[in-house]
Amino acid sequence: MKKTTLTLIILFAGIIISWAQEAETDTVKYQKAPNFTLMSTENKNVTLDSLLKKGPVYLECWDIPCVNCIKELDALMPIYDSLKERGLQIIALSVDKPADEPKVKVKVKSKKWQYYVLLDNKGKVKNLYNITIKPTAYLINQKGEIVYTHIGFKQGDEKRIKAEFLKWLPESGLLDEGSIRPAEQPAEKEKSGKESESEEKGK
Repeated sequence: MKKTTLTLIILFAGIIISWAQEAETDTVKYQKAPNFTLMSTENKNVTLDSLLKKGPVYLECWDIPCVNCIKELDALMPIYDSLKERGLQIIALSVDKPADEPKVKVKVKSKKWQYYVLLDNKGKVKNLYNITIKPTAYLINQKGEIVYTHIGFKQGDEKRIKAEFLKWLPESGLLDEGSIRPAEQPAEKEKSGKESESEEKGK
């Protein structure tokens, strides 16, 4: 009798804990990603909200002098190739100066990046997202919420980034019907300390 009672108590406690965890998960609040429209290197206007209809967006801030930015964008290419059919969108946000726009286009062409490369040469989006370090990247789910932040880059980080992509990709066949949200969890923020770029000032 005592064993039966103890078993029931343990079972009941487990159910209560499970309910508590679900309730905590349901109250997670994510920061809203500001919408924006910018010109691409292909001279087309691209709007964040439009891309989010297809799938989650990984927004990375980069410029030509940022070696680690370019390393990250290179490292993500095979991942993007394997996941773009499932809705993954990547924006390579160039914050190079207006005078460097021709160089940006040459760099993108030489790298054969298939991302949306957008020109933020006036710092509009960089300031909107309070970006001060390069590379800084945000993963935005289809509800327009920032669910993951990655600062800096070192070799191997792409595996962790891919894992985050997989959490937020829509289910197959539902790419245009809104997101299928995974179990909610606090937005994560990672920083690759030794490999992160120095903080920008005045750019």
